[in-house]
Amino acid sequence: MTLVGAAIAGDAEDERKDRIMNRIVTAAAATIIAVGIVPAAQAAPRHSSDAPEQPSDPNEKIVCKSFTRIGTLAGRYRTCKTKAEWERERINRRQVNVTDSCGTRYNGPSGSPAPGSPATYDC
Repeated sequence: MTLVGAAIAGDAEDERKDRIMNRIVTAAAATIIAVGIVPAAQAAPRHSSDAPEQPSDPNEKIVCKSFTRIGTLAGRYRTCKTKAEWERERINRRQVNVTDSCGTRYNGPSGSPAPGSPATYDC
């Protein structure tokens, strides 16, 4: 290799080292800035105008629940209601799910209700 070729190869090596050093310095500076900003942002006091509005009644607090769409494993949807609305819905579901099977009303082989019984033909 000639003297000129060695000088060019040395310059290319120096440039590569400079680029690597610049990347390291930039990454370190970005990390220091990020670490310094995050705790400062977390420690900043909230102003009263920034604070979320608190309901006076605990049952008026909004609660969001996520549900899976029927027929898919990945499809989901989110429903938000007040705590009182979720409780009302839970009570309604329990009332609807009460079993009132026709087997408890069956009386006799014909399947018809016994005379004078409160059973009906709605089964």
